Amino acid sequence: MIAGYYAVDYQVHSFRSHDGSASIAEHCERAVAIGLDEIGFSEHKDFDPCDPVVDYFHYDAYLREIEAARQVWGDRLRIRAGVEIDYQKRFEEEIAAFLETYAFDFVLGSVHYVDGVLIMTPEYNRDRTQQQAYSDYFAAVIDSVRSGLFDVVAHLEYANRRGLAAWGPYDPEAYRDLLEVLFEEMIARGVALEINTAGLHHGLGTTYPVEATVALYAHKGGRYISIGSDAHHPDQLAHAYPHAVEMALRQGFTEVCTWEGRRRLAKPFSS
Repeated sequence: MIAGYYAVDYQVHSFRSHDGSASIAEHCERAVAIGLDEIGFSEHKDFDPCDPVVDYFHYDAYLREIEAARQVWGDRLRIRAGVEIDYQKRFEEEIAAFLETYAFDFVLGSVHYVDGVLIMTPEYNRDRTQQQAYSDYFAAVIDSVRSGLFDVVAHLEYANRRGLAAWGPYDPEAYRDLLEVLFEEMIARGVALEINTAGLHHGLGTTYPVEATVALYAHKGGRYISIGSDAHHPDQLAHAYPHAVEMALRQGFTEVCTWEGRRRLAKPFSS
């Protein structure tokens, strides 16, 4: 237990992601040491043929490492095999075929690119206003949910990672209409919202999404919360986990979602 809470981290990247900097075994060893109850590996899987890492992920090797880790730490740590899909609408058929072929415990949907361009970069922003830059991002996230492919919307408002430097302060109220549509679609499909603490170790001083957005999700009737650190190194595991839990509790959530074989489960934050 971490700070008295049931402790999970459902966004963790190992060497099986192109940008990971530790093995699955090293992450599990650290997870046990800090008192995690569950760890969810969410290795990157990309589909854009223009991306130099498009073929990096190797499912069979990944599963072998997951099974080896379960043999060593499975009596002390629940180890889940997930994937983070880099969603672009034009690759929906390829994503669906991939998920029909390969089994996972959970699937995160994330938007890093819109129409092949990395969000909030100078190229992306060149012909957009701030309103359009964020609106196009949110529209892509809505498309990802409508696809029916994902269990979790990962790091919503990740656009802030570069957007704050490009455009200045961000106010979710300016995008309330789009966020309400997004949450209605998520709620209709039982898709969870991730509270991702990476913004706190990216130096932004906030989670993805900000608390006001989590509050809107709760206000719309959202029930399902996932928590992840976006750890790419064991030192980042469960970063600011109590902060994320306390945010969820303030908004009326009492359980954190977990998954097994794409089946959503739930654990009370505290007994």
